Amino acid sequence: MRLLSLLAVAALVLAGCGSDSDETVATVTTPPAATTDSFTITELPPTTPPDTTPEGEGACSMSGLRLTLPEQDLPPEVADVRKRVFDAAAACDYDTLEQIAEEQGEGFTFSYGSGGDASDYWREVEETSTETPKPMRALATILTMPFTRNESGSYAWPTAYSENPTDEAWRDLVYKGLYGAEVVDRMREQNTGYLGYRTAVTADGDWQFFVAGD
Repeated sequence: MRLLSLLAVAALVLAGCGSDSDETVATVTTPPAATTDSFTITELPPTTPPDTTPEGEGACSMSGLRLTLPEQDLPPEVADVRKRVFDAAAACDYDTLEQIAEEQGEGFTFSYGSGGDASDYWREVEETSTETPKPMRALATILTMPFTRNESGSYAWPTAYSENPTDEAWRDLVYKGLYGAEVVDRMREQNTGYLGYRTAVTADGDWQFFVAGD
């Protein structure tokens, strides 16, 4: 009986000694490092929704869009006009915009080849045109963007409206939802410069133009 007990204990000891060789070794796999691919402007999404303003009487492309006008280092006269124009554009107040345009005399440019009043022109485009962006949305949006100085020394928006716009200036047009990436790419490829909506105010507060095209 004692012999059987000793044999049983020996068997257990041998089984325990062999357990080291039967262990399963866990393998830790390190995931590959993330790579950052370069991108082109066509891959940059806009930060504002596309303009889906319905057409018809009373239509306003600023409906449902809330923009904040950031502070900028501008002369007081320029800052005042910028704020008033922004507020009127945000409300699609065409008559007030026309009054601001005429405060320092005639000569305000709102289109190439279109006669009549600026207010009537903007209202018609807002209510009947299928072009995008609509003028009021474009005007309010570009005034929230950084400014530049044009050839006459006036304060102009956006910065893409300059002799040698930077990559960032072009990208901002897409980020702000003003133009699709394809449109911006085409402007760059054709070397036409920026032909989208732009505006300028002289140092003494004369609103000179708000226009697109050439």
